[in-house]
Amino acid sequence: MSKVKKQATSPLRSRLSQHNQAFHQSLNQLWQHSLSTWITLAAIAIALSLPAGLYILLGNLKTLTDDKREVPTISVYINQNITAQQAQDRAELLSELNDIENVKLIKREDGLKHMKQVAGVQDIIDTVGGNPLPHVLVVTPRMSLFGDPGVDLDGLAQRLKSYPEVDSVQMDIEWVQRLRAIMQIAERVVLVVAILLALTVLLVVGNTIRLNIENRKEEIEVTQLVGATTGYIRRPFLYGGFWYGFFGGILSLVIVHVSLLFLIPPVDKLAVLYGSQYNITGLGVWVTVIILVFSSLLGLAGAWLAVAQHLRKQFAMIDV
Repeated sequence: MSKVKKQATSPLRSRLSQHNQAFHQSLNQLWQHSLSTWITLAAIAIALSLPAGLYILLGNLKTLTDDKREVPTISVYINQNITAQQAQDRAELLSELNDIENVKLIKREDGLKHMKQVAGVQDIIDTVGGNPLPHVLVVTPRMSLFGDPGVDLDGLAQRLKSYPEVDSVQMDIEWVQRLRAIMQIAERVVLVVAILLALTVLLVVGNTIRLNIENRKEEIEVTQLVGATTGYIRRPFLYGGFWYGFFGGILSLVIVHVSLLFLIPPVDKLAVLYGSQYNITGLGVWVTVIILVFSSLLGLAGAWLAVAQHLRKQFAMIDV
């Protein structure tokens, strides 16, 4: 029984030994050709760092503007004959609706105090006499600036107009629609750039592995003569492509974070000038992992294509 178990495990041990050999052989090849390796890694890193940097830029723009204060509000002007308590009761009822995030009551007295602080308005108020301003309800819809709006603003405005206490409703959402359109275009641009540069990484790795195959062409032919399988021949090149993608991804992350460190001081200075405490956000843990996995898979795919093309050519020559 021990003999049967030994025979069953020997192919597995052999396969693991071959993977271990290809693993170290691919690393040695990168180390032996350090200059060409660094050139290839630099090309991969630059290609990967550009979409990563654009992703960070887009994320920071969203963080900068995606604030509750930036969500469009609806100004609901109450009839002059409605008291402050009645306006407050209406505000509390509106705040319980599912599509409304918050309702703030601005009493006519508070509005008048604010108007008096504006230069030139005091004389106009004295001429009119009394307080011509109504109570105002500032309604904040339950929506996200860049995500799914989730609220029909036009329909909400029509409902607000239907209440007997309401005199008029004012809403300005054109700037929100423009900003959303711009951000959607920016997202599409980042996606297109990422796809094009991913193809660039694929081609760079594939061409590098193809050159490695050409340099080791005689060695490959000898191993085939002694009975090496296509999997045995392919394996070290696949590991090589994996390392190109993995180390290129690490180098791209270094480039992105160094660039962020270079941008932090002027951004902080600009934030201070505007009286803000805005901080640049970088790549999160999950995005970092995704970049490394994606770059490694791109390297692996490029190596696979290069080796598959070489093997097809060789088999075609044998058939002829």
